[in-house]
Amino acid sequence: MGLIYLSILLVAIAFLITVVYICFVLKRVTNTMQTLRGTLGSAEERVEKMTPVLSQTIKETDELMADVTEKVQATDSMFDSIQLFGESVQSANTALQNGLGNLTDEEMDRKVKPFIEGIKWSEVAVQLYGTWKGKQPKQKNELMIQEEHDIVEVTGREG
Repeated sequence: MGLIYLSILLVAIAFLITVVYICFVLKRVTNTMQTLRGTLGSAEERVEKMTPVLSQTIKETDELMADVTEKVQATDSMFDSIQLFGESVQSANTALQNGLGNLTDEEMDRKVKPFIEGIKWSEVAVQLYGTWKGKQPKQKNELMIQEEHDIVEVTGREG
């Protein structure tokens, strides 16, 4: 019978040691959970403060991207026009080189004179339009029209 009481006493001591160990473990888990609760609470506050700002930033970025996309699409036609203009100038230059390569200086002056006159009159029209709109020229002699006897010398190497 003494052996049974001794076995029960040893089981009770083992149970006591197990309970004490579990208490220490639970105390450490409790402390860790309290620290985690404080950390998560402050993180939650920061996220709540940042969420409206981030939402507004995303909306503004979306509006900015839509505006940039619209403006880029608007410039597409301009670049297409510039490309076509460049191709036209290149074609005109090629035709000029092929067609006017054998002309004398007098013939060249006679053929180029209408274009020079057109440029002069277009400059006059721009000046008049600017004056009519109330824009004053930057300099008094901003527009200088060459006299008819001043003809641009064409060498055939312009293009």
